[in-house]
Amino acid sequence: MCYKLFVYGTLKKGLCNHFYLHEATFLGEAITLQAYPLIAPKRWYPYLIDKPGKGKRIRGELYALNLATLKQIDRLEEHPRYYKRKVIEILVNGKRQEAFTYFFASFIPYWEFTFLEEFPSKEE
Repeated sequence: MCYKLFVYGTLKKGLCNHFYLHEATFLGEAITLQAYPLIAPKRWYPYLIDKPGKGKRIRGELYALNLATLKQIDRLEEHPRYYKRKVIEILVNGKRQEAFTYFFASFIPYWEFTFLEEFPSKEE
């Protein structure tokens, strides 16, 4: 079975955890249909907050992956304890699709941080 995953942080191309997607298929650049708060309290560790309608529409990448890869990423993201996987709506190549993404699972005063539209795609 094929699963779709929207990534917005360190799983993106050029970043430290992208190698986890080595067996996945890149489907294109994507953007969330709704706005969400995306913050980076720690320089290279972004948090997407499950507060639809707040923040900005988030730019990221869409991948197709198998169950084994999805489970491996669940372990990386410590789902459901640290990040929680959830289905959201995104646009990719002008088409509306559903995909999994990971939201930060704990409370954080997200309003105290600058909201990002996109997490940098290369480590500087």
